Amino acid sequence: MLLRLLAASILALPLAAYAETTWQRNASWLEEQIGECAEGTRPATCRYFPARALDRLFGLPDLCAQASCITSAQLAASITKGTGWSVLGQATEQTALTQAQQMAVGGMPVVAVNGSTGWVVLVMPGDLYPSERWRRNVPASVGTRLDQPEASVYGKGLNFLFSDPSKVTLYVHK
Repeated sequence: MLLRLLAASILALPLAAYAETTWQRNASWLEEQIGECAEGTRPATCRYFPARALDRLFGLPDLCAQASCITSAQLAASITKGTGWSVLGQATEQTALTQAQQMAVGGMPVVAVNGSTGWVVLVMPGDLYPSERWRRNVPASVGTRLDQPEASVYGKGLNFLFSDPSKVTLYVHK
């Protein structure tokens, strides 16, 4: 009996590793990247973070070639053109914020984009958080602030990265 239990637990170990989400497997890497950006010592980490994170988490094509990735501004331009991405709606719409959160929980690549600044932020799976400033419930996010690297965040609401929801559009990768 003990031998069977031991064998079953050993066989279950590799299955448990597969049950982890891509977000869980890459959590420490994401936090490390945000930390490097926030320190301000490696500005390239901030500029290339969104493309590098989408490539690492979801294997999206054409974002990185070996060690080189497109910048946040280049990624924002590509996303807003609709190249492989579908609009969910403006961040002023609670339905779009909720749908973005649900799709991220479902394992889909979801981003928030301010096309005028070239900022791209990844929507993370998790709960919606109340935002007094936005007067809405917002999804968790991970992203870098190019203008204020020390304000880059991991696991906080979208409202921590964008001050004005009317300038933010949510997208999901097709």
